Amino acid sequence: MGKQDREVRMSLQTMKVLEAFLENPTDQLSGAEVHRRSRLASGTLYPILLRLEAAGWFVSRWESIDPSSAGRPRRRLYRMTPTGLKRAGEVFASFSRGVFA
Repeated sequence: MGKQDREVRMSLQTMKVLEAFLENPTDQLSGAEVHRRSRLASGTLYPILLRLEAAGWFVSRWESIDPSSAGRPRRRLYRMTPTGLKRAGEVFASFSRGVFA
């Protein structure tokens, strides 16, 4: 894992990714599921997921399936950390108070 709780540049796209996870914060989501929920292009989405993981807001793991018997490649699953959940809550609270920087 990367540096814990590193500052994350907040953009509208990053907020869309966070919002996708805040629907059910304990869920593990594949990149495809985050794409479906956020409607972000993969070229935008995956760098955001990597930044959030490096900052300690997310953790990820490879799905444990046999690709040949599943008939598809393994998926990378992402999950919010307690730090990520706390910080995402702060970001949205700041935004709703008009203090978003």
